Amino acid sequence: MDKREKSPGERLSEALAFLGLTQAQFTEKFEGSPTQQTISKYISGKLEIPLIFALAIETVCKISHKWLLFGKGKMFIVESDQKGQMEILSKETEFFRNINNTKGLRPMIEDFLLLPTNDQEMIRNMVKNLKSKL
Repeated sequence: MDKREKSPGERLSEALAFLGLTQAQFTEKFEGSPTQQTISKYISGKLEIPLIFALAIETVCKISHKWLLFGKGKMFIVESDQKGQMEILSKETEFFRNINNTKGLRPMIEDFLLLPTNDQEMIRNMVKNLKSKL
């Protein structure tokens, strides 16, 4: 009999049960963001758990983001793993801050994502060529 792999939402539910937390108590650990309704949608599989939130869960609750999102490794992280994840979270946060603080960049990225793949590739090549001239 094949054992079905659990979804990220099912793993999140398992972790909350293991920690003895309700969805509302879990939400409080993140100062109400995301909301309890969003956590419920993560657990039910209606929404995908974003990597950045999985990394935040790892930081706050010591639940491995690799286990949570992909079912890899153990539920809880080892302290040495956390330092690397904090660096990733810090770099991603700084990256998004830079995008939001550079005038016109966020709408341009949003427009870029709406383009067909071949147009995106053409723009990537143009940027690559411009960058090589620096």
